[in-house]
Amino acid sequence: MLRTAESQEGLITRAQLLDLEISRATRRRLVDRGELVPVGRQVFRIGGAPSTTHQLILAACLDIGGVASHRTAAWLHRLLTDLDPTRPLEVMVERTRAHGASSLARVHSTTFLPADDLVVVQGVPCLGVPRTLLSLAALVPHELSFDEVKGAVDEAVSTGLARDKWLWWRLERLRRSGRNGVRVLEDILLARAAGDVTESWLERETLKVLRDAGLPLPVCQARIDHRGSFAGRVDFLYAEARIVIEVSGHRWHRTKAQTAADAQRRRALTLAGYTVLEYTFNDVVASPHILIDEVCQALGLTRAA
Repeated sequence: MLRTAESQEGLITRAQLLDLEISRATRRRLVDRGELVPVGRQVFRIGGAPSTTHQLILAACLDIGGVASHRTAAWLHRLLTDLDPTRPLEVMVERTRAHGASSLARVHSTTFLPADDLVVVQGVPCLGVPRTLLSLAALVPHELSFDEVKGAVDEAVSTGLARDKWLWWRLERLRRSGRNGVRVLEDILLARAAGDVTESWLERETLKVLRDAGLPLPVCQARIDHRGSFAGRVDFLYAEARIVIEVSGHRWHRTKAQTAADAQRRRALTLAGYTVLEYTFNDVVASPHILIDEVCQALGLTRAA
């Protein structure tokens, strides 16, 4: 019993006691003698074991078979350190499994909790960083502000727990499963892109997507003339196919004058006989398969399976 509890912050569950062939009568005697202290409905603390925040979080998880989530998970990942993770203590469970009410935590349920959304942080089962950030985003605006969640995202990236490209990739999978918070997290990543991602970075990433797909590489920063006049400088050009690719991480933040200039430039390129394919940061990083498919279609190529 002690060996089992030693690996669980001094905790042991009713099921584990049964596995150790400790009868209900024996368990009651241990409780009466203070050798077992009830914590929640299904969990006991070994008498004399110190009570800690990590222990309370783990007890809440073990009590209903859940994982630390939302603000509690953010505290474990050190993304929101200026809050009390036990107020409220938050745990997530799969909606498909039976679980009782919890006297220890606020319980969130979900129908989508795959293994790659789960990690263990200092012995506590917990949502991974991307799913934690999404769960925080679901609390905007009623319980957390946009800036608080953006701060958690910034902290995750600055400390190396996440990368923008990885978060975009995870967001796309979670978006397909209809999770709450997707729109807020997308807006945060777009805000980060507008401030931190340069056009040159996005252009390099676009070339990498094309190269990795085995596509011919276009000419970068090409000048296009039409009838002896300058029509524009484009990000990428397939000259023979007369295909132009433009990418931008700042499209949502352009001024009216810039938007008008862009529209005039697109018209000039179209009149010059070029097909213009435009992609945003989200397209390049989160949905590169769409970019690849459309470039293949424009070039008249068949994409390899």
